[in-house]
Amino acid sequence: MLAIEYAPELVEEAVFLAVRGRPRESGFRRQRDRAYEVRDLEAREAAFRKLHGEWFERLELGRPIVWALEEQPSIAAATQGCRVGPARARDEEGAELFVRPGAAGAGEPERRWVVVRLRPEALSAPERLLQFLRHEFFHVADMLDAHFGYQPHLPPAAAGPAHERLLRDRYRALWDAAIDGRLVRLGRLPASARHDRLRDFLRAFPVLGSATEQAFARFFDGAPCTHADLVTFATSPGNISASPAPRVPAPGPHQGARCPLCRFPTHAFEPEPACLPIDLVEIIRSDFPAWEPAHGLCRQCADLYRARSLAPSIALTGPAAR
Repeated sequence: MLAIEYAPELVEEAVFLAVRGRPRESGFRRQRDRAYEVRDLEAREAAFRKLHGEWFERLELGRPIVWALEEQPSIAAATQGCRVGPARARDEEGAELFVRPGAAGAGEPERRWVVVRLRPEALSAPERLLQFLRHEFFHVADMLDAHFGYQPHLPPAAAGPAHERLLRDRYRALWDAAIDGRLVRLGRLPASARHDRLRDFLRAFPVLGSATEQAFARFFDGAPCTHADLVTFATSPGNISASPAPRVPAPGPHQGARCPLCRFPTHAFEPEPACLPIDLVEIIRSDFPAWEPAHGLCRQCADLYRARSLAPSIALTGPAAR
């Protein structure tokens, strides 16, 4: 499981909001009052952090974050950890991938972290938060996917800043549609999400007119897209005839090849993927519908899914299933 660090101020405020006006509030207040009795300032602050952390765990406020990360094993395989901090407003909420290059000439590897920013009140609405994070973490998984080929900067627009903003809005609408289409097909997002994404698509591409729904279906219902697919269409939306080429996994792994799940090169593939239990295969397919045991997988991904198979199924215990 990916290590998750929570900002103390987010934990404190989230706990306050979660217990306010509820039966557990009196017990929390009594424990907090005892922490005030600690005379040493540093010890008192440590007592408050410990108290808030314990209540954060007791109230299971971080479970949607854990569930959403478990659904994207490639993130755990490719990053050093996840840091969750406060957002001041709804439009500041989201997940980002931060990369620190390795030191030149020192052989230090590149290091990556996922940084999540949330309002404290978002942690008190687990179903809504899980849906939001599923979408956000799919963005991060795409960024880490070598086949997607993410680039942090879009091509410069000859027409100037106004056109650059238009290109960003188009790219965002395309990527959001492609992600939510996959989530709907995986059963992790209700079918009603299609209407919301189509509305955003219409707003970003009024130039398409009567061809809008056909173009939208290409990204929402079609084969997985690459960063280049999205940039090409955002730049020239008039060409809707060609569909993105489907991603075809290699017929079988060889030493040094990329794992078809986490997309990282490896010399340690699972030795007998055809012998994996059928329930484990189905869990893998819930994340990668086109995957077959013959495609292989690295040992790290196999171990991650074995651990997940021993835990209660997200589909059965997650708030979205209730």
